Amino acid sequence: MKYFWLQTAYNVQYCFNLNINIMELKYYDLLSNTIIGVVLITVVKIIWFNDQSLDVEVYIACGYILGYFINAISSLIEPVLYYFIGGKPSEKLLTPQHGLDWTGIRKVKFYEAMLATKKLQSELDDNNASRGRMFACAMRHSMSNPNSRILDFNAQYAFSRTILTSSLILFIFVSTRLYDVWYFWIIGLFIIWLVWNRFREKGFYFAREVLNEYLAK
Repeated sequence: MKYFWLQTAYNVQYCFNLNINIMELKYYDLLSNTIIGVVLITVVKIIWFNDQSLDVEVYIACGYILGYFINAISSLIEPVLYYFIGGKPSEKLLTPQHGLDWTGIRKVKFYEAMLATKKLQSELDDNNASRGRMFACAMRHSMSNPNSRILDFNAQYAFSRTILTSSLILFIFVSTRLYDVWYFWIIGLFIIWLVWNRFREKGFYFAREVLNEYLAK
């Protein structure tokens, strides 16, 4: 078992070098596809097939492809994920909360909602512009700054979304095998809560960065 995990770590490092040197992919592609796929394959091989054998090339290729599809699924179910965090972070940041001088969540507060809304409505020349349209306008302007951190925040958010999706899929699959192990449910649900909370925070961090960047122009 010790050798297996050492070899797995080596494979991940090998994968990074392979993608960087040959395919020239960005770090988000590596994290959201390769690592996620390798982890999923590892869990399936151990729990369902009790198989610890490794074939580096096939292992990495299958891991990347699987991670790619997991990433696609996470994008597809994004509206459902928004529902379970109380709505789209971009819209909630532009929605005043009664009795509070900030919008967002307690961990990620935005104090300039009214200012951002007025500025965006003025630019769009529409006092009834939807929050989605206003955020799209802010996003367009924020992306025009080559020195902004928007792409980094977006990559972190997307990676958190993929991690959440992967955790949900793994939880469902593993539960079919360990459904009678009581501590599996405690540990599994706790992990789901952790990644769900992180996904929510990263969504608000990204949306807030877009609006702050827009206001700074």
